Amino acid sequence: MDALRYFRMGCLAYSISVLWCFAGFASNTSEGDAYFFESSKMYSYDEMTDDIKGLDAAYGDSIKVSSLASTYDGREVIAVSVGNEAASDKVLITGAIHAREYITSQLVMMQLHELLEMEAKGQSYKDVPVADMLDDTEIYFIPMLNPDGVALCQFGLDGANNKSTRQMIYTIYEMDGAVEISDYLEKWKANARGVDLNRNFNADWEEYNDGIHHPSADHFKGVKPESEAESKAVADLTREKGFSRTISYHTQGEVIYWYYKQEGELYEVSKSFADMASKETGYWLDANYQGLDSGGYKDWAIQAMGIPSLTIEVGNGSSPVDPSQLETIWEENKDICLATLYDIYTE
Repeated sequence: MDALRYFRMGCLAYSISVLWCFAGFASNTSEGDAYFFESSKMYSYDEMTDDIKGLDAAYGDSIKVSSLASTYDGREVIAVSVGNEAASDKVLITGAIHAREYITSQLVMMQLHELLEMEAKGQSYKDVPVADMLDDTEIYFIPMLNPDGVALCQFGLDGANNKSTRQMIYTIYEMDGAVEISDYLEKWKANARGVDLNRNFNADWEEYNDGIHHPSADHFKGVKPESEAESKAVADLTREKGFSRTISYHTQGEVIYWYYKQEGELYEVSKSFADMASKETGYWLDANYQGLDSGGYKDWAIQAMGIPSLTIEVGNGSSPVDPSQLETIWEENKDICLATLYDIYTE
């Protein structure tokens, strides 16, 4: 029996870590004590779930693993939280809301692991113990917000678990008028229902003309905001937790988007947050929201929830970003999580 069967059997209200305990999973992954996210190669949903099991076994007292939703094709949107559940300040970091941007899942997993390791070893960041920062703040990681889309992008139609999903994807392929299905799916951005999850939030959603008007590999905004299990799950989590900061990782271009019509104190805090991220990564800042499509998570978090939020685009070239860029991406982004916690702690 594999993890997916247990995920489907389990009630979403239960922690995935509890399910793993009952299933008797081993503590780790591919070779010895290595994690899959440490390898510069394509990173899959199954490898991510194995890595999270390994982290849960190694740092179980420090983390909480849960499922936020079940997807159309039978996967789980997995969240891992670290820190003080009772803390008033909370942070969210997400990866792979767009399928072909799956290298961001590895980056988010690496940030999670680094944070856990530093806490376990009693290490500090800028002379502040990581344990103290985590006592002051709770941080949520969603490494792969769009697991169905990632599987389709990585494995083509073979990445679909269900016959109905394969039929739907082929229908979408025909509607999009693509020529070669393997190349088409390699560039897939949407979820398994053909909705671009980062166009499915209520940030000027009504006014946004996606130019598609039907399920597609790219850009279709859906029939209404939060029509998809994945987008609704992260929006519900945001409403529940009232995050102080959010970071959404995308590819590519080494740019940080931070502005969406905010004013006053929200503007000032957002700009300070963006300046910190730019200093840490070396990426340039872009405030030209008019040049981008609306309906994104970052825009909604700013506009509807008043949360200073960033979209950070990592890597160069085209998406999917070549896995060989992972080491550079990590070096540029390894301290973002720590710096965010530090800024909140020292406010």
